[in-house]
Amino acid sequence: MAARFAIKPTLRAKGQSEARAAGVLLMAGSVFVLLSVVLPHPEGSDTGDLIATGVAMAALGVLAFGASPRVPLLLTHGLIALTAALTGLLIYESAIAAGQYGSIWVWATLIVAYYFPRRVAAAHVAWILVVYAVALAVVPNTAGYSPVTRWLFTGISLCVVMTFTSYIVARRARADRRARSFFDLSQDMLCTLDSSGRIVEVNDAWEAHLGYAPEELQGRHLIDLTHEDDRERAVAEAALVFEGKPSAGLENRVWAKDGSLHWLRSSAALAVEEDMLYARATDVTELKRVEDEREELLGQVAEMARSDALTGLPNRRALADGMPREMARARRAGSDLCLAVVDIDRFKVFNDTHGHLAGDRLLRECAIAWDGVVRGEDLLVRFGGEEFLVVLPDCALDEAAEIVERLRAATPGGQTCSAGVTVWDGVEDFDAMVARADSALYMAKAGGRDCLVQAPLVES
Repeated sequence: MAARFAIKPTLRAKGQSEARAAGVLLMAGSVFVLLSVVLPHPEGSDTGDLIATGVAMAALGVLAFGASPRVPLLLTHGLIALTAALTGLLIYESAIAAGQYGSIWVWATLIVAYYFPRRVAAAHVAWILVVYAVALAVVPNTAGYSPVTRWLFTGISLCVVMTFTSYIVARRARADRRARSFFDLSQDMLCTLDSSGRIVEVNDAWEAHLGYAPEELQGRHLIDLTHEDDRERAVAEAALVFEGKPSAGLENRVWAKDGSLHWLRSSAALAVEEDMLYARATDVTELKRVEDEREELLGQVAEMARSDALTGLPNRRALADGMPREMARARRAGSDLCLAVVDIDRFKVFNDTHGHLAGDRLLRECAIAWDGVVRGEDLLVRFGGEEFLVVLPDCALDEAAEIVERLRAATPGGQTCSAGVTVWDGVEDFDAMVARADSALYMAKAGGRDCLVQAPLVES
């Protein structure tokens, strides 16, 4: 696939196809001459002159085909007119107007009717009929028909071929114009790519969204516009499409002309008979920005739902989410899990004396001071009001008591606090464990406050 995308074809210049067609017409005419000389044919023809004319047609055809990118359109008209004249010369050299070389004129009529406007095609047909009239005037043998009859039959045949071909081409041109209107009016970014991934055609939406004019994109590899980190996915998606598999859709970043990055959501389909890829892309940069903001906002909301608005500590919801995991971990590891309930002493009196704002400030200061004392793996939670809870995983009861004592000593503002601590028995649920720690806190309060009480284990 990488090799396929390394091909660098050149987009055809205007008039190149017409020049190639003229070259093919001359070469086909020379082959026709060769066949007429090799196969059985009427006597009286000048074989040497026929061969010379055929060689000249072949040489001109090869030159026209090979130099088609540089052949101007006017010279292409001249080549077709010359082919018509050489065909008249072939009739003269064959010494009989039996119609075998007239097929070259039919091919020429098809070409001019396909590539050129009807009036131009009619001028070429008129020139062919003039040449045929001259040939009929100088050729002695018209195979039993009068020159006028042959000229009329040929003229009618060529006019019918020209008319029908021009009609079909005109209908297709109208359909192409309608398709082009939809192509240009689409708000989606539409483009066609050749088999090497080069852009053949884009609509105006590319300039509206990315700033590139259509002529700036024609001939460029689309992968060159893609962000480096997204190229592998883009090539893989293109490979699937070229294998005939349906496009699953792709979101990748591309560089705009001003250097900014845009998110494009694209899909593609392969036209096998043309070996072309038809792609559609939608600029979803703004949608991506909104989605990112939404995700960020949801994350903030989720964080707010799990944290206390006043102190910034985890709240009871975070505790309810995390405690089952800590219990499961302690059970698997066979380690201790301790829990302490801490309460600021006489907080109501402090609030009544200093005001609620001062009380809120004290709660925040306690949260900051205590959070700096506990271990990194410990969880300090505001449980409600002036009550806090500390989860101490992989910690024996004596060690937990030491940590809580350090926490009490760090209480700011000259305040004191009381605490109750317990160790999980490996069986009880979370509510039962909190209830035991809370009972120990009640005993500390009843015992005069500013102390720590360890809750006794409950026998299983």
